[in-house]
Amino acid sequence: MRTLKINSLFGLIVSAFLLFITFSSCNNANKAKKAKIDAEAKAAIQQEIKNYTYPLPSVFEVTNMLNKIEARYIIDICNDAKKSDFYLTEKQQAENLGIYTADLAYAITYNQKEQVKNYFKACESLVQKLDFTSAFDRSMPDRIENNMDNKDSLVSIITEMVENTYSYLNQHGKQKVSYLTLTGTAIEGLYLTTHISDNTFQNPEIIKAILFQKEPLLKMQKLIEPIKNDNDLKGAYNSIKKINSIYALEEGNSSMTQKQIEQLTKTVSDLRDEWIK
Repeated sequence: MRTLKINSLFGLIVSAFLLFITFSSCNNANKAKKAKIDAEAKAAIQQEIKNYTYPLPSVFEVTNMLNKIEARYIIDICNDAKKSDFYLTEKQQAENLGIYTADLAYAITYNQKEQVKNYFKACESLVQKLDFTSAFDRSMPDRIENNMDNKDSLVSIITEMVENTYSYLNQHGKQKVSYLTLTGTAIEGLYLTTHISDNTFQNPEIIKAILFQKEPLLKMQKLIEPIKNDNDLKGAYNSIKKINSIYALEEGNSSMTQKQIEQLTKTVSDLRDEWIK
């Protein structure tokens, strides 16, 4: 009888142990499965962030270069902020949102408070017309107003605005609009650089600022390449390609010929004039 009880007890212990092993194995399997799912989700998020990370240098890098060489602020060089009401098509609105973004950065860099307000309003107006206000923090106008005397904060706010806009547009299937906006910013940055002085070729620091924009424009061409035949993007693509061919006339990143500067200035000016009219 005692032997029977011992055998029964032993059997219970073995069963409990086997149950514990089974439970532990299932639990470990579930943990491993969850860890795999978490890892895959994290990888997907990282890939999405990578895909939609703003692909060009900040426009402030260009305007800061102009400021450091003590080039004066020229009000008339920028697109008139009041013209934002007259851009009716999606193409015009996207192109000029990019242009106004560069003009806004230019005004912030030079502490032109009234112009900062004007160009932010122009950007805000075009964002509303393009119907992606949800990409913007509702408090942004107040943040702009409250930080008007804090240049660093304004730079941070506008950089955030630009990056969020690019990410939002791509996440919501508006790649074309994002590329037109990017191109507008890139073209305006180069336009400002080539038009702040009557003696561009004689100023090595301006040449350096022009050359700084060479790689971003090459990248812009590669970005648009897959959809270059889109009716709205075709003109922008061909213009960027032409600009890059002018850069390629002389290899190197330290100098440009006068012929290059003249051709670049005219090409950029012609494209920009077509867009802002």
